[in-house]
Amino acid sequence: MSRLKSKKDVPQVEVKRYEPSVWDIQASACLTELETRKEQHHQKWGCDRLITLVDTSFREKFWVQMARVWDATDAKDIERLRKAVYGMVKGYDALEAWATDNGIPQNPPIRFLEWKTQQGKIVAVVQTINESLDLQRERKDLSMIWTLEEFEIVLADPLVQEIMAIKALDPTAQVKMFKKGGSGFEDMEDDLHVLEGEPVPKLFNVPRK
Repeated sequence: MSRLKSKKDVPQVEVKRYEPSVWDIQASACLTELETRKEQHHQKWGCDRLITLVDTSFREKFWVQMARVWDATDAKDIERLRKAVYGMVKGYDALEAWATDNGIPQNPPIRFLEWKTQQGKIVAVVQTINESLDLQRERKDLSMIWTLEEFEIVLADPLVQEIMAIKALDPTAQVKMFKKGGSGFEDMEDDLHVLEGEPVPKLFNVPRK
């Protein structure tokens, strides 16, 4: 999924494949540590779940610390960034300690994936309907729970099948939107021609069947 980064998320520094700068390498290595810590936290406690449960003062301190990470990144000051990342890691430690002290349960032992949508809603995917019911009982904060069985039905849609066929030709192509009448691929010059079966040699060089 492609979206603009919120300043409540971990910033990213693109490392150029050729001739990356010292800043690119150092900042990327530093932010990777924070991203890893964040993912560990989400797997154990849920995606942005605890930060909604703490009081306003705690939440403000947590977000102010993340703002320091962004400020250091914008300034390209590696020493400030290292200190800010260290403080943010400690922030996750404090958040989890608060949860333990207040008896907040960790994620249930159910295999599932969760993420925050562009609208800020927390969505999860489980394998079966029974797992979705179990997860719903444990995680009242989830806006939506999908099962793989439901995705199978969605993927059977004729339009989705056509999009899947296009993506199979170029696995790195990204679906930016989904609507009837368009493929959703931003790099297509004319989505409708692709879906209606017109040749697209310019992009994929695929012979027409």
